[in-house]
Amino acid sequence: MKTQPLRYQSLKVVLLYMEANVRIKISQRLPTIRSTEKAVPLRIRCLSLGSTDTSINDTKYFVRVYRVFQPDQVIPKRVEYQNKNGGVPYDLDNFGFQASESNILEAGDVALIDLNGEPLRRDTDEVEERVKQLLRDYETALALKNNSMDTEAAVEELPENNDQDIANNARIRQLSSYSIERLKESIAFYRHELLPFHYRRHNLTPPYTCYIQLTVTTKGTENHIQRYKYTKSLYEAARQLNTILFGGRQCVIQVRDFTMPWCSILRVPVGFKIRIKCIEKILEMSFRYNPILSIIDNSSFPLDKVTISVIFEADLGVNDFHLPAIRSAKLLNIEDGSYAPGLLPLLRTLPNQTVILIYSLASFQADDYFALARSWLNDKRSVGTCYLFPIQEEETVKELLKLIKTRMENPKRTKRCVTVCMGHSNRLEVYYVPAKSHNNPEFGHKWVLTMRVVRVR
Repeated sequence: MKTQPLRYQSLKVVLLYMEANVRIKISQRLPTIRSTEKAVPLRIRCLSLGSTDTSINDTKYFVRVYRVFQPDQVIPKRVEYQNKNGGVPYDLDNFGFQASESNILEAGDVALIDLNGEPLRRDTDEVEERVKQLLRDYETALALKNNSMDTEAAVEELPENNDQDIANNARIRQLSSYSIERLKESIAFYRHELLPFHYRRHNLTPPYTCYIQLTVTTKGTENHIQRYKYTKSLYEAARQLNTILFGGRQCVIQVRDFTMPWCSILRVPVGFKIRIKCIEKILEMSFRYNPILSIIDNSSFPLDKVTISVIFEADLGVNDFHLPAIRSAKLLNIEDGSYAPGLLPLLRTLPNQTVILIYSLASFQADDYFALARSWLNDKRSVGTCYLFPIQEEETVKELLKLIKTRMENPKRTKRCVTVCMGHSNRLEVYYVPAKSHNNPEFGHKWVLTMRVVRVR
């Protein structure tokens, strides 16, 4: 049967609606369509970038350093586990030390943090001594186990001549409760950690060969693995990977959900630009805000949705919540794991039309919610403003509705709802419903409180 190749315009339409990973794979295998593929906007549902990995939709591409040991060598379990997961995400030097991450910037690279600090070294005498001490502690704990001694009594008799002895013996007391198998595995691990020092001291070559391994994982399919000679650094391999995926594109890459990278440098090709709708998992974005804006097209703003995580109390009100990209988002999701009581006062200053507190470790009282509702009346919040809060105790929202009923003018109350006139045909509605009615598994509490401004019909 004779087949007809797609004409140029038809090919462009097919490529536009093709799943991103399938499209990239076809482009790599069919060089004749590569220029056309680069000219058509690439559409991605979910994009995540890291120092050595890139995730596109359900497919993850990552490069690692993989070690192949000589046949007569016993492979440490730690290395077996690392190899099973594609290798280690950092370079290794000639003796097996973890090399410091390179701060070399080349065209296209985006530095997300200040690179002027001293790199962390893992090959110093101090590191070696610390590992030796840990090894001695585990060996002592194992010896107590193997001698079938009364472990607690034996440990109590350990000499404590100074602060260091006290600290070490406290560590051994803790280790003595571990199983023999766990102690042996830890001893093997720390002995392996000391080998690079031995190799360097005697100018020996480690008994393995390093490769750069590219692993491509897709849900529901077998992993695709390729290994290459270790002739370039891992960051150079990461840049080459991203150049294959994104390099030479004539149009801005269209991304629905972009996960904020948590690394020091993005190795992306020159001209890399994305137009995004949502940013997921923002944590301390203020430190990386200006660099990350350099790869986000201005047409992305205002964003449809931003999800921000608050881990430490110091994060509240001073960093991420003041960023224009966050304050202008149409929907702001907040994951509050800070135990900080200052979140609700901060919400009074946010201009976002919709805010959802997905979960919160802090316990807010009815007075806190009432202060937020009163600020909406004073500020004449616009129609469409809607905030949702997870509530564990129903008594909290019952007390809130009671406060609004008794302290605000002309309220109307039903069992789980109270409304207050705001003027200009607008009204404030405050009500709560069971969390299961929202069909959102992220709401971990029993109830969901809603505060919104609506127009009276």
